[in-house]
Amino acid sequence: MPGLELEGVNVWLGAQHVLKNIDLSVAQGECVALLGPSGCGKTTTLRTIAGFIIPQEGRVSIAGKSTKDLPPNKRNVGLVFQDYALFPHMTVSENVGYGLRMRNIDGKAREQQVEQALAMVQLLHMKDRMPSQLSGGQRQRIALARALVIQPDILLLDEPLGALDRKLRDQMQVELKQLQKKLGITTVIVTHDQEEALSLADRVAVMFDGQIAEIGKPVNLYETPSSLKVMEFLGSSNILSMIVNRREASGATLSGYQTYFIQVEQCTFELDARITAAIRPEHTHILPISELAIDTLEATTVECVYKGGLVEVHCRLSDGTPIKAQSNASSVQRLNLMQQGLKIALRLDPLRLQLFSN
Repeated sequence: MPGLELEGVNVWLGAQHVLKNIDLSVAQGECVALLGPSGCGKTTTLRTIAGFIIPQEGRVSIAGKSTKDLPPNKRNVGLVFQDYALFPHMTVSENVGYGLRMRNIDGKAREQQVEQALAMVQLLHMKDRMPSQLSGGQRQRIALARALVIQPDILLLDEPLGALDRKLRDQMQVELKQLQKKLGITTVIVTHDQEEALSLADRVAVMFDGQIAEIGKPVNLYETPSSLKVMEFLGSSNILSMIVNRREASGATLSGYQTYFIQVEQCTFELDARITAAIRPEHTHILPISELAIDTLEATTVECVYKGGLVEVHCRLSDGTPIKAQSNASSVQRLNLMQQGLKIALRLDPLRLQLFSN
């Protein structure tokens, strides 16, 4: 039985068609992230699951039960907002126990459940503090405890780590993932942060213009996406125009950019087809110009961007096409890549090259 199911969900807000035939099935205990640019419909999807928006068409089921005619307070959904939405006049315990109070759970039973929830997020010792006395990470944990204390059928997280600084966000990503797996609760996360989606979720649904463009495991979406649009959206990509120069039983030879040729093992395109090839900067290797060959591209360095352990080298091909490569700092120094206008050779990893129709 799926923990959550959306079938043919359509939502119009006024004249705007915001969600278009959304089909989504989330297994019991699975964590799925809705990822996409601003305005793609991911938050509207979350609000539709929670019951704040009623779809004009389609069906939403939670834990195998239809939510038709069920208001938000009857759906047994735990919801964590980006701003946490804690009551400033209530203590930590009162905030966490608010949902239980609304369900008429009082006295010792409520106290025990609140303490159990606070223990899960390691903040039991702060139960008598006010929200103003907590750090951002602590407030995030309290909001999570408040959502979990009611033992929801599904946990909905709306940009839950967006208000935290980078170091704390990285720490909370690990803690949130561990807690979600420990509890085995069905979870849907809305985020615009690609790293957050790829690190937290079992599967990621990439959304554009009110539709789910592709859904899959993070590694599959990043390494072998089914569309160029998803490839370009997730991470950084180099986009190159090529022609299928020769077809062979084991693959094909692609050509482009003057005398450049590359052998690939998998190619579904016909001979002479004009295609788009895409590859990540980390799979684009930098060589000295002395190693320029038929299977390398001649490029000119434009800028080097230092990113801690790695340096991103921005280059241009002879026709002006931009291309990026990643290298470690020692290789950058050895090849003197910080020098603008340097001629270099680039070798694309043929096993990492993704091919798409124009």
